[in-house]
Amino acid sequence: MELILQQLEELPTLPGVAVRVLEATGNELSTSKDVVRLIEADVSLTTRILQLVHRADVGVRGEVSSVDRAVVLLGFEAVRSAVLAVSVFDTLAMQSKDSKFNRDEFWKHAVSTACCAELLAEACHAAWGSKDAGVSASEAFVCGLLHDMGKVALDAALPKSFGRVVEAVDLLRGNIADIERQVIGLDHLVAGKRLAERWNLPTIVRECIWLHGQAPQALPANVKNARMVNIVTLADTLARELHLGYSGNYTFNLSKQQLIEAIGLKPDSVEKAMLKLMDRIEPRAKSLGLGEETSSQLYRDALSKANKELGRVTGQLAAKNRKLAVRARFFDALATFQADMRADAPPMIILKAIGQTAIEVLGVSCVGAFSFPPRHAFAEMMLFNGQGEVFDTTLIDCPGARPAEPQQGEGPVLAVTKDLEWLVGAVSPRLSADARFWIPLVADSACIGGVVWGAPAGEAQRLSTQVQELTAIAGGWSLAIRTAQIREEARTLSEQLADANRRLHNAQNEIVRGKAMISVGEMAGGAAHEMNNPLAVISGRSQLLAAQLTDPKQKIAAKLIFDQSHRLSEIITELMEFAKPVPPNPRECDVADLVGRAIHEAKLLDETPDREIETTAGDIPNVEVDPEQVSAALREILGNAIQATDETKGYIAIHAAHDAVSNKVVLTISDNGCGMDDETSKRAFDPFYSSRTAGRRRGMGLAKAMRWIDASGGAIRLESKVGQGTRMTVLLPAVAVNTKIEPEVQLRRKAQ
Repeated sequence: MELILQQLEELPTLPGVAVRVLEATGNELSTSKDVVRLIEADVSLTTRILQLVHRADVGVRGEVSSVDRAVVLLGFEAVRSAVLAVSVFDTLAMQSKDSKFNRDEFWKHAVSTACCAELLAEACHAAWGSKDAGVSASEAFVCGLLHDMGKVALDAALPKSFGRVVEAVDLLRGNIADIERQVIGLDHLVAGKRLAERWNLPTIVRECIWLHGQAPQALPANVKNARMVNIVTLADTLARELHLGYSGNYTFNLSKQQLIEAIGLKPDSVEKAMLKLMDRIEPRAKSLGLGEETSSQLYRDALSKANKELGRVTGQLAAKNRKLAVRARFFDALATFQADMRADAPPMIILKAIGQTAIEVLGVSCVGAFSFPPRHAFAEMMLFNGQGEVFDTTLIDCPGARPAEPQQGEGPVLAVTKDLEWLVGAVSPRLSADARFWIPLVADSACIGGVVWGAPAGEAQRLSTQVQELTAIAGGWSLAIRTAQIREEARTLSEQLADANRRLHNAQNEIVRGKAMISVGEMAGGAAHEMNNPLAVISGRSQLLAAQLTDPKQKIAAKLIFDQSHRLSEIITELMEFAKPVPPNPRECDVADLVGRAIHEAKLLDETPDREIETTAGDIPNVEVDPEQVSAALREILGNAIQATDETKGYIAIHAAHDAVSNKVVLTISDNGCGMDDETSKRAFDPFYSSRTAGRRRGMGLAKAMRWIDASGGAIRLESKVGQGTRMTVLLPAVAVNTKIEPEVQLRRKAQ
């Protein structure tokens, strides 16, 4: 970067007369005579100032032939801006022969941006007044004209490197500043700022050169005139939207509305100002003399080159016409190929377009287009007739290694060798003639597909005059099919990633639940160890006390102590059974027996067990579970359903079915009870949780049910809505059955 900046330091400086004029117009003690004397000393500046005063937008009537009169009419500020603009242009007018940067189009963009910035500044004056606006129209013109000065500086200092930047940005359609940083090491913003500092340009100009293109909120706090920077940024955006000249920036990342608000205007004011833009650009460019010398020089160079080439062009005209006819055919085929492409086209659509294009460019009656999908041991093949219609699609198993990448210099058309016979042999009878030829499609130093056809011997010689065209179109085919493969791989990877995230989320939930169970088990073990002995003492002493007391009230109180200590002991025992359940003893069980036992036991749990419970079942196999634990789990689920339903209108349904894919028996237990809210549904399986407060049970039913079902290799799921009832789905592992699921689609493969 330091070497590049040193190159910038070697660029020419501003003319001495221009520097002195800038100093004089910026000095409050200078008079118009001082400025006139300096301008009259330079013929070029004198001419430009007199041209400037006669512009239509200045409003001067009559002939002005003296610099003195022109300076008075224009004012110091306008003269200062004109001198600065003309001097910078003249200093950077020289261009290297190696440069690929179009200066004419660049200055057209610069003048357009300058005129646009000037109009925006005038709109600010109209809206806020000259003092409140804080910007000068003439300064806005200069800032807009010089905002991309760094591009000309880089082109002058490093023409070859900047030429590569121009080529790359025109291909990638991005922001030229990004490409400059990649290729050169710094962008035109920094280059322009350094050159402006070296030339001692005004601070407001340096800030606009350096900071234009940034969002208003991203500007540094110490910027002296942020509104001017925003005006230039908006003017540059508007000029690029209108495609005025060349800027090398194809991106529009900033909000135009945000920029309009930042400079304090309304959208309609900006629209009115833009109506004057085209009328202002032409006279302003003419008055400054921008682009005239470059245009005439380009014209003379083109005329001289045309005279030198006239004889050679005349002699080669017939040959070129024949070549152009061939290329036109290839271009038409390529246009057809591109027209058939979609941004998200899958590989098979690309393969179809390749085959149809190959029929047209090769001039044969039948071709086969094939590709090798990544990480698959087969090839996808499509066969096309002379009209480009697909008459067969097949998959061909790959017996071993795929064809190697062709050696350089062999040309695009190759004869089929042994390493491709396994592929061509599967479709060879459908190809015409005796000999077989193919064009390989290569990407990442590997063969990813190709086009194969039949023809007489000497096919490669027939197509030898079209090597460049065939190579180019084969490159386009390769790029298209590889891009489609990468897109397909990315799509598959994203789907796999989403599935992995889902499974990871489920696993994390299971881990959290498992940790909670471990914590409950540790708590239960500690509580049992610490509380059993005191509870035994309390229970025994309360019994003894009840036997000794004679007062009925005290006797009842002593008995209450005994009952509650006994209840606490039962809670600890139940918690221990939950935390460390008895290992399951799975065996083959009949689902109807499990459900029947659970219904009977559930009705014994509740004081009002009369509920209508309907059971239905399809043709289901037996399950392999621990019958005691699973029936106890179903009992807890049914007990909850009985409690949640009305005594008279309550309804519970149990349906059993078999899922052949997972080989699970699915028990669905639904009720028309009060249902649960979201919070209750999420915490329904938490130990000791219950939505009922007064007189509620211990909140261990569903937690134990899930523990028992999980222990037998099953799963349990809950769906509930307030006022609409609850649905519990219990999955139990079925006994293995011989169920074969036929695939709905069979892919046809042809062996070797």
